[in-house]
Amino acid sequence: MKTGIGLVILFLAWVMAFTGLRLAYAETIYIKGGDVIQAKITEKTDTVIWYELTSGDMVEYVGINIVNIEKILNDDGSASKYSPTKTEVAK
Repeated sequence: MKTGIGLVILFLAWVMAFTGLRLAYAETIYIKGGDVIQAKITEKTDTVIWYELTSGDMVEYVGINIVNIEKILNDDGSASKYSPTKTEVAK
């Protein structure tokens, strides 16, 4: 019986670790004017950053114009690969 409980604990630890890894891919988008959005960015075009909002089973994709973005940071505080360049923001 102790083996069964040990396997359950190991399984739960694995699930928690996997879930934590999935959440680590979100970025924080700082909007000019003070708003902050934490979301998973899905695409960057020349003028728009697209991010994913999830509510239960529904997923919505939202775009924000790059000129309205101050900066984008990864969860660890480093600059995101989606961060707008000075040239993009100046447009």
